Amino acid sequence: MSGQSLAGKLAGVALLLAAWELVSRQVHGIAVASPLETLAALWRFANQPAFLLGDLWTSVRRVVLGFVVGALCGGGLGMIAGFVPFVRSALTPARWMLGSVPGVVVVMLGMLWFGMGSAMVVAIVALMVAPAIFVAVVEGLGSVDAGLLEMARAYRLTPRMRFVNIYCPAMAAPFVSAGIVALGGSMRVAVLAEALGANQGIGHALAVARTNLQTPELYALALLSMALVGIAEMVLLRMARRAFPGGRP
Repeated sequence: MSGQSLAGKLAGVALLLAAWELVSRQVHGIAVASPLETLAALWRFANQPAFLLGDLWTSVRRVVLGFVVGALCGGGLGMIAGFVPFVRSALTPARWMLGSVPGVVVVMLGMLWFGMGSAMVVAIVALMVAPAIFVAVVEGLGSVDAGLLEMARAYRLTPRMRFVNIYCPAMAAPFVSAGIVALGGSMRVAVLAEALGANQGIGHALAVARTNLQTPELYALALLSMALVGIAEMVLLRMARRAFPGGRP
């Protein structure tokens, strides 16, 4: 990262904090907590083992498990659809339906289908992640250069070698890009699901803070959710660049 880029990002953060502080001074504290109040609440959460090992760990576990299940299902179906046009056509309506339904509707249906608790949150996250991964894998397979496939046939590469050396690199960039976008969406829908239908997790803590009019805690939990998504995105990008050093997924 260049010095100019870092300076620009720091300036952007400073402007956001200044605007936040200005708004908090003009609006009642019940509506907007100041940055210092939010940081103080965040520090209190960081010193509560019950929160760290309870709500925070529960949300992270649910999102990771749901993301993995959704990525495996979406990726597996996407690879089948990428090689079999009939399967791709047959799955398109289901993919379109899952991709276009608002998250709150999925949460409501998930509460009816899976009840309240972790199973509901994990299933909802998986349902939101799978369509994005499915589309990314299908598009990646469809972008493979026909010349490379012809060369692979000429050199009599085995199906495994074709998959590893031709298809996997083609899927890498779309898969990682879709995964990063889906990760942010999965965190939002998980928090919403926990707020409406769970008795533990960051979303549940948000609902409690809202009910008790604990505005600093509310803002602190929102910041924590954003920080978790940012950390997860950086980890995913680092893993992708190590796995595919020749490209820029």
